Amino acid sequence: MIQQVVGLVLAFATAGATGVASVLQAVAVRHQMSQGDRRTARSASRAVVQPLYLAGTGLDVVGFACMVGALRWLPLFLVQCAATASVAVTAAIGRRVLGTSLHRSSRWALVSMLAGLVLLASGARPGSAPQTPGVVQGALLAGAGILAILGVISLRARRLGSVQAVLAGLAFAGTGVGARILSAVHSLEDALRSPATYALALCGVTGMLLFAASLERTSVTLANAIVFAVETSTASAVGLALLGDQTRAGFLVPTALGFVVTVGSAVALALDRTAMPAPETADQPAR
Repeated sequence: MIQQVVGLVLAFATAGATGVASVLQAVAVRHQMSQGDRRTARSASRAVVQPLYLAGTGLDVVGFACMVGALRWLPLFLVQCAATASVAVTAAIGRRVLGTSLHRSSRWALVSMLAGLVLLASGARPGSAPQTPGVVQGALLAGAGILAILGVISLRARRLGSVQAVLAGLAFAGTGVGARILSAVHSLEDALRSPATYALALCGVTGMLLFAASLERTSVTLANAIVFAVETSTASAVGLALLGDQTRAGFLVPTALGFVVTVGSAVALALDRTAMPAPETADQPAR
């Protein structure tokens, strides 16, 4: 029980860190666009080295460390869904600091997200990740390579913001899967030998670049919604199918309901333009 509570605290710490990071990253991306550099590949690479974006990335690293800690005791589907609460953190920052407002529907979305997380927490079975077969880790690394190639191709296009958001969501899902696999590793030597380590790093870099590019080419609220939905559903499915994640006996239906409610609430919040802070308009949050 104590381990589950600690895991939940770490999962929500992930949401807090990434929620604040989203604001910093959005400001950096929009500032880069305001400089007139709209060539996707070059602009995205320059945006991610802006001081504010790097500060946001630093918070993402903190959030990722918290996620790795949470995954030592909790299944991937629960940690991923708890992390989606970052969109609520972003909305709260917009309301209290930048003076944005929340529609009544968004307030209900916050309430339903909390209810969904309660259902998930009640149905998740705590437990460490089992040792993952090398073939699964190899497949993850190969998938990361394919995503990187597709990402490079998409960066050369001008109107593929939604596609880039999908690819970013898949890449971030890969980081979650890699983190769950590595939570079963107990030494640095074993971690360096694991293909999951390199898949995680490649997915992280790919996701960061693609998300920055998607912010420039599509509504950022839509990009957020796509990334949340793709990342959470993909990582959770892999965790249940391949990584030993399980629900408590008799809690399958409540857990599934909690998953749908949590992800749906996060998407609803992400699509509410008035809920998100913006450096220039009310439509500019980030991940």
